[in-house]
Amino acid sequence: MALSTFDAILARVAAGFWASEASLSEQAAAIALTLFTEQNSATGRSVNFRVFPTPLPTGVTAYIPTRLLQQASTNQGFLWARLVDLGNLDLAAPTFTDGSAFPSVTEAGVSRSESGPILAEVTTVLNATPGSITVTYVDQDGNAAQATASHTLTASAAVGTCGFIGLVASDWSARDITTATRTGGTTPTGVINFWGMRTLMVSSMPQANGELRPENLLTSAFCPQRLAAGDALAVISLGVSGINTKLFEMFAVGDN
Repeated sequence: MALSTFDAILARVAAGFWASEASLSEQAAAIALTLFTEQNSATGRSVNFRVFPTPLPTGVTAYIPTRLLQQASTNQGFLWARLVDLGNLDLAAPTFTDGSAFPSVTEAGVSRSESGPILAEVTTVLNATPGSITVTYVDQDGNAAQATASHTLTASAAVGTCGFIGLVASDWSARDITTATRTGGTTPTGVINFWGMRTLMVSSMPQANGELRPENLLTSAFCPQRLAAGDALAVISLGVSGINTKLFEMFAVGDN
C-alpha cells in the first residue's frame, strides 16, 4: 500500500528506505543568453540531470521527494521538474530525431495522458546565423498537427541555454512532438533538444550571499510526488543573467 501518512513515511526512513542525491554545477555566464530572440528573460539549465537509480530496491514502488536543499550566488528563481525526452533537432540538415511521448498516469482514479510545457535546450552550440525553428506537436487534448509560430534562434547560443516553446494560442501544454524543422539561417549548425516538463515545484533564492535554503516537499505541497526509477530531475534557472555556482541536494524516501 502506498505511503499516505507522515508516520508511515518516518517509519519507512527508520527502516532504511531513503536516499539522497547531490549535484554541484559551475555554469559560465554565457549560458544566460536567451535561446529565442523574443524571450522576455534568460532561462538556463542549472544542473546536470539527476536520474533516479534503477532498478527500484526490493519492496519499493516509487521515490517520494521529501526535501530539497539549494544554494546559489545570485538572486534567482528555480523550476524543478521531471523531464520527458521528446526528441531533438539537428539544425544543419535539418533533421528531427523523435523521442518519447508523455506517459499515461492514473489521477483521481482516471487514466489519462500526461502533458506539459516544451523546453528547448541547446546541446550543441549554435552558429552565428542559426535561423528559426517551428515545432509540430500533439496538444493536451490529443489534437495532432498543432504547429507553433516560428521561433527565431539567438546567434551563437551556448550549450545549456534554454527557452520555452510558444504553443498555439488555445493550447496550454503538449503530449508529444511529431516533428520539428529549421528554416533560414546561413549554413546553420547546432543541436536543440526538446524536453516535456512536469513541474515538481518552483523555488527562489532571495539572497545573494550563498545562503543554503531548504524546501520541505511534504509540508509545502498538498500532493507529494511519486517518481519512478529512471526519472530525470531538472533544475531550470529563471530570469537571471550571469548564472553561477549552484549546489542542490534532494532527499527521497522509498514508497511501498
